[in-house]
Amino acid sequence: MNILFILLQDTQTPPANVNYLEVFMRGGIVSYTLIVLSIVLFYFFLERLWTFFKLTRENPKDLLDRVKQLLVSRGMDSAQEALRKSSSSYSIILRESLEIMTYVQSSQLKERIDEVAQKELTKLERKIGYISSIAGAAPMIGFLGTVVGMIQAFSELANQDGATSAKVLAEGIYQAMGTTMGGLVVGLFAYIMYNYLIAKIHKVTGEMNALIHDFILMLQQR
Repeated sequence: MNILFILLQDTQTPPANVNYLEVFMRGGIVSYTLIVLSIVLFYFFLERLWTFFKLTRENPKDLLDRVKQLLVSRGMDSAQEALRKSSSSYSIILRESLEIMTYVQSSQLKERIDEVAQKELTKLERKIGYISSIAGAAPMIGFLGTVVGMIQAFSELANQDGATSAKVLAEGIYQAMGTTMGGLVVGLFAYIMYNYLIAKIHKVTGEMNALIHDFILMLQQR
């Protein structure tokens, strides 16, 4: 009967509302470290998005069509001059390809153009490794904060009597788990951002390969 009474009493007690932000901030220096990592993460992500926009804002097929028309109507110089007005990766590839074709044998042309395309891809891939590092480091830092918090909780437990030890231990554990929660949240955002940028790089790589193929085919048809 006593056990039943205790269970019924527990079910009638409304659950306490947990302030997750407050719990997370109790992690001290580990929490502040995760906040700094999240700021760095969003900075690199937004900076990469802006770089992608600048370097890939043009449609490669439309750009190649305009170059074809300029080559036919006005010649090589006009086509190169038009391409110099744009800083996109596709324009740079076509501009340097037109320059390369004037002094490189046709058998080596694709190889040299591929080198130009790889340089442009390198511009897009910069700093993405930092986002990947944050995705791996943030959960580990959060877990480290939890381990430190658990050590502190058990240290306090050793100095308490039996009546209050369970409450002290429970408070110490849920506070310590806040850093693991924060680390997982930051790591999850970093993981999503990293894979999003990698998917965009794969898309741009395919577009560059198609552009190079169409450009060489255009030269062969002239």
